[in-house]
Amino acid sequence: MDLAGPLGVKNSSPVIILVRPQLPENGGSVARVMANFGLETLRLVTPLFTPLDPKATAMAAGADRVLEEATIHESLDDALADLMYIYGTSAVERHMVKRYEPVRKSMTDIAVCEHVGIVFGPERTGLTNEELSKCRAVLHVPVNPEFNSLNLAQAVAIIGYEWYQTQISMVGKLRLGETVPASNKQISEFLKSLEYILDEKKFWRVSHKKPIMWRNLQNIFTRMDLTEQEVKTLRGMIKSLTSL
Repeated sequence: MDLAGPLGVKNSSPVIILVRPQLPENGGSVARVMANFGLETLRLVTPLFTPLDPKATAMAAGADRVLEEATIHESLDDALADLMYIYGTSAVERHMVKRYEPVRKSMTDIAVCEHVGIVFGPERTGLTNEELSKCRAVLHVPVNPEFNSLNLAQAVAIIGYEWYQTQISMVGKLRLGETVPASNKQISEFLKSLEYILDEKKFWRVSHKKPIMWRNLQNIFTRMDLTEQEVKTLRGMIKSLTSL
Protein backbone atom coordinates (compact mmCIF):
# COMPACT_ATOMS: atom_id res chain seq x y z
CA MET A 1 0.00 0.00 0.00
CA ASP A 2 1.44 3.34 -1.07
CA LEU A 3 0.72 6.21 1.31
CA ALA A 4 2.46 8.82 -0.83
CA GLY A 5 0.79 12.20 -1.03
CA PRO A 6 -1.15 13.58 -3.98
CA LEU A 7 2.02 14.80 -5.67
CA GLY A 8 3.51 11.30 -5.62
CA VAL A 9 5.96 11.92 -2.78
CA LYS A 10 5.92 11.00 0.90
CA ASN A 11 4.18 13.87 2.66
CA SER A 12 4.23 15.51 6.07
CA SER A 13 0.60 14.73 6.64
CA PRO A 14 -1.22 15.75 9.82
CA VAL A 15 -1.06 13.27 12.69
CA ILE A 16 -4.51 11.84 13.44
CA ILE A 17 -5.08 11.42 17.18
CA LEU A 18 -8.03 9.46 18.53
CA VAL A 19 -8.79 10.03 22.21
CA ARG A 20 -10.30 7.06 24.05
CA PRO A 21 -11.69 5.35 20.92
CA GLN A 22 -14.07 2.60 21.91
CA LEU A 23 -14.70 0.25 18.99
CA PRO A 24 -12.09 -1.65 16.95
CA GLU A 25 -14.38 -1.38 13.92
CA ASN A 26 -14.13 2.41 14.13
CA GLY A 27 -10.34 2.21 14.45
CA GLY A 28 -10.17 0.10 11.30
CA SER A 29 -12.52 2.40 9.41
CA VAL A 30 -10.40 5.41 10.40
CA ALA A 31 -7.27 3.63 9.10
CA ARG A 32 -9.03 2.95 5.81
CA VAL A 33 -10.02 6.58 5.17
CA MET A 34 -6.59 7.75 6.29
CA ALA A 35 -5.04 5.60 3.57
CA ASN A 36 -7.60 6.94 1.08
CA PHE A 37 -6.34 10.48 1.60
CA GLY A 38 -2.63 9.95 2.27
CA LEU A 39 -2.75 10.42 6.03
CA GLU A 40 0.06 8.35 7.48
CA THR A 41 0.30 8.64 11.24
CA LEU A 42 -2.29 7.40 13.74
CA ARG A 43 -1.99 7.85 17.50
CA LEU A 44 -4.41 6.31 19.99
CA VAL A 45 -4.86 7.72 23.49
CA THR A 46 -6.00 5.04 25.97
CA PRO A 47 -7.98 3.06 23.39
CA LEU A 48 -10.34 0.27 24.43
CA PHE A 49 -8.87 -2.05 21.78
CA THR A 50 -5.50 -2.92 20.27
CA PRO A 51 -4.70 -1.55 16.79
CA LEU A 52 -4.41 -5.04 15.27
CA ASP A 53 -7.66 -6.35 16.68
CA PRO A 54 -9.14 -8.64 13.98
CA LYS A 55 -12.28 -6.47 13.84
CA ALA A 56 -10.09 -3.42 13.17
CA THR A 57 -8.03 -5.07 10.44
CA ALA A 58 -11.18 -6.35 8.77
CA MET A 59 -12.63 -2.83 8.56
CA ALA A 60 -9.28 -1.40 7.42
CA ALA A 61 -9.75 -3.31 4.14
CA GLY A 62 -6.05 -3.42 3.32
CA ALA A 63 -4.89 -0.31 5.19
CA ASP A 64 -3.02 -2.56 7.65
CA ARG A 65 0.11 -0.44 7.59
CA VAL A 66 -1.69 2.46 9.30
CA LEU A 67 -2.74 0.13 12.12
CA GLU A 68 0.64 -1.60 12.34
CA GLU A 69 2.43 1.73 12.76
CA ALA A 70 -0.16 3.25 15.11
CA THR A 71 1.17 4.18 18.54
CA ILE A 72 -0.64 4.00 21.89
CA HIS A 73 -0.31 6.81 24.44
CA GLU A 74 -1.28 7.00 28.10
CA SER A 75 -2.30 10.65 27.92
CA LEU A 76 -3.21 13.32 25.39
CA ASP A 77 -0.21 15.38 26.48
CA ASP A 78 2.07 12.48 25.60
CA ALA A 79 0.48 12.13 22.15
CA LEU A 80 0.90 15.87 21.49
CA ALA A 81 4.38 16.38 22.92
CA ASP A 82 6.34 16.61 19.65
CA LEU A 83 3.68 18.51 17.68
CA MET A 84 3.59 22.25 17.06
CA TYR A 85 0.11 22.97 15.72
CA ILE A 86 -2.79 21.24 17.46
CA TYR A 87 -6.36 21.33 16.20
CA GLY A 88 -9.35 19.86 17.97
CA THR A 89 -12.54 18.82 16.21
CA SER A 90 -16.17 19.39 17.06
CA ALA A 91 -19.54 19.41 15.33
CA VAL A 92 -20.87 22.03 17.76
CA GLU A 93 -19.37 25.13 19.35
CA ARG A 94 -18.72 25.00 23.09
CA HIS A 95 -19.14 27.74 25.67
CA MET A 96 -15.45 28.63 25.84
CA VAL A 97 -13.16 31.25 24.35
CA LYS A 98 -11.60 29.35 21.47
CA ARG A 99 -11.19 29.97 17.77
CA TYR A 100 -13.64 27.87 15.76
CA GLU A 101 -12.62 27.52 12.12
CA PRO A 102 -14.51 25.86 9.26
CA VAL A 103 -12.50 22.86 8.06
CA ARG A 104 -12.02 24.09 4.50
CA LYS A 105 -10.88 27.54 5.58
CA SER A 106 -8.18 26.08 7.85
CA MET A 107 -6.70 23.59 5.40
CA THR A 108 -4.38 26.01 3.61
CA ASP A 109 -2.61 26.69 6.91
CA ILE A 110 -2.55 23.02 7.87
CA ALA A 111 -1.30 21.88 4.46
CA VAL A 112 1.84 24.06 4.53
CA CYS A 113 2.87 23.29 8.12
CA GLU A 114 4.68 20.32 9.58
CA HIS A 115 4.16 18.72 12.99
CA VAL A 116 0.38 19.23 12.87
CA GLY A 117 -1.96 17.14 15.00
CA ILE A 118 -5.72 16.83 14.57
CA VAL A 119 -7.51 15.45 17.64
CA PHE A 120 -10.79 13.52 17.63
CA GLY A 121 -12.75 12.65 20.75
CA PRO A 122 -14.56 9.48 21.81
CA GLU A 123 -17.44 8.28 19.66
CA ARG A 124 -20.19 9.10 22.14
CA THR A 125 -19.04 12.33 23.77
CA GLY A 126 -16.38 14.02 21.68
CA LEU A 127 -13.55 15.98 23.26
CA THR A 128 -13.93 17.57 26.68
CA ASN A 129 -13.43 21.30 27.18
CA GLU A 130 -10.20 20.49 29.03
CA GLU A 131 -8.92 18.58 26.01
CA LEU A 132 -9.98 21.33 23.62
CA SER A 133 -8.10 23.85 25.74
CA LYS A 134 -4.85 22.18 24.61
CA CYS A 135 -5.64 23.04 20.97
CA ARG A 136 -4.80 26.25 19.13
CA ALA A 137 -8.16 26.14 17.37
CA VAL A 138 -11.14 23.89 16.80
CA LEU A 139 -11.98 22.59 13.33
CA HIS A 140 -15.72 22.94 12.99
CA VAL A 141 -17.47 20.45 10.74
CA PRO A 142 -20.73 22.10 9.62
CA VAL A 143 -23.56 19.60 9.93
CA ASN A 144 -27.33 19.76 10.32
CA PRO A 145 -27.85 21.31 13.80
CA GLU A 146 -30.91 19.13 14.28
CA PHE A 147 -28.79 15.99 13.86
CA ASN A 148 -25.11 16.65 14.56
CA SER A 149 -24.00 13.11 15.39
CA LEU A 150 -21.09 12.23 13.10
CA ASN A 151 -19.40 8.83 12.91
CA LEU A 152 -15.73 8.92 13.89
CA ALA A 153 -14.48 7.60 10.54
CA GLN A 154 -16.77 10.01 8.70
CA ALA A 155 -15.27 12.93 10.62
CA VAL A 156 -11.72 11.80 9.79
CA ALA A 157 -12.77 11.31 6.15
CA ILE A 158 -14.03 14.90 5.90
CA ILE A 159 -10.77 16.24 7.34
CA GLY A 160 -8.69 13.93 5.12
CA TYR A 161 -10.60 14.85 1.97
CA GLU A 162 -10.20 18.58 2.55
CA TRP A 163 -6.50 18.19 3.32
CA TYR A 164 -5.89 16.04 0.24
CA GLN A 165 -7.74 18.43 -2.08
CA THR A 166 -5.78 21.37 -0.67
CA GLN A 167 -2.52 19.52 -1.29
CA ILE A 168 -3.49 18.88 -4.90
CA SER A 169 -4.51 22.48 -5.53
CA MET A 170 -1.36 24.03 -4.09
CA VAL A 171 1.34 24.97 -6.58
CA GLY A 172 4.08 25.23 -3.97
CA LYS A 173 4.53 25.22 -0.21
CA LEU A 174 4.56 28.47 1.69
CA ARG A 175 7.46 29.09 4.03
CA LEU A 176 7.27 30.01 7.66
CA GLY A 177 10.49 32.03 7.44
CA GLU A 178 13.04 31.89 10.24
CA THR A 179 10.46 31.54 13.01
CA VAL A 180 10.44 28.16 14.72
CA PRO A 181 7.07 27.28 16.27
CA ALA A 182 7.11 26.05 19.86
CA SER A 183 6.32 22.38 20.29
CA ASN A 184 3.34 21.35 22.36
CA LYS A 185 5.77 19.90 24.94
CA GLN A 186 7.46 23.31 25.36
CA ILE A 187 4.11 25.04 25.76
CA SER A 188 2.89 22.38 28.21
CA GLU A 189 6.03 22.73 30.34
CA PHE A 190 5.62 26.51 30.39
CA LEU A 191 1.97 26.14 31.45
CA LYS A 192 2.90 23.69 34.22
CA SER A 193 5.47 26.19 35.53
CA LEU A 194 2.92 28.99 35.35
CA GLU A 195 0.31 26.95 37.22
CA TYR A 196 2.83 26.08 39.94
CA ILE A 197 3.74 29.76 40.41
CA LEU A 198 0.10 30.83 40.51
CA ASP A 199 -0.54 28.15 43.15
CA GLU A 200 2.41 29.38 45.18
CA LYS A 201 1.21 32.99 44.97
CA LYS A 202 -2.33 31.93 45.93
CA PHE A 203 -3.72 33.43 42.74
CA TRP A 204 -6.84 31.25 42.94
CA ARG A 205 -8.56 33.17 45.73
CA VAL A 206 -11.76 31.19 45.29
CA SER A 207 -10.43 27.63 45.02
CA HIS A 208 -13.49 26.05 43.40
CA LYS A 209 -13.18 28.50 40.48
CA LYS A 210 -9.64 27.41 39.66
CA PRO A 211 -10.53 24.75 37.01
CA ILE A 212 -12.40 27.15 34.74
CA MET A 213 -10.00 30.03 35.39
CA TRP A 214 -7.03 27.82 34.57
CA ARG A 215 -8.70 26.50 31.43
CA ASN A 216 -9.30 30.07 30.29
CA LEU A 217 -5.64 30.94 30.89
CA GLN A 218 -4.50 27.88 28.93
CA ASN A 219 -6.74 28.92 26.06
CA ILE A 220 -5.06 32.32 25.92
CA PHE A 221 -1.63 30.77 25.34
CA THR A 222 -2.70 27.94 23.03
CA ARG A 223 -4.44 30.44 20.73
CA MET A 224 -1.27 32.50 20.31
CA ASP A 225 0.81 30.25 17.98
CA LEU A 226 3.85 30.79 20.19
CA THR A 227 7.38 30.39 18.87
CA GLU A 228 10.24 28.79 20.82
CA GLN A 229 11.74 32.23 21.46
CA GLU A 230 8.44 33.59 22.72
CA VAL A 231 8.08 30.72 25.19
CA LYS A 232 11.62 31.39 26.44
CA THR A 233 10.79 35.08 26.80
CA LEU A 234 7.61 34.32 28.74
CA ARG A 235 9.46 31.97 31.08
CA GLY A 236 12.17 34.58 31.63
CA MET A 237 9.59 37.30 32.26
CA ILE A 238 7.75 35.20 34.86
CA LYS A 239 11.02 34.22 36.54
CA SER A 240 11.99 37.88 36.75
CA LEU A 241 8.64 38.90 38.21
CA THR A 242 8.65 36.14 40.85
CA SER A 243 12.16 37.03 41.99
CA LEU A 244 11.20 40.60 42.85
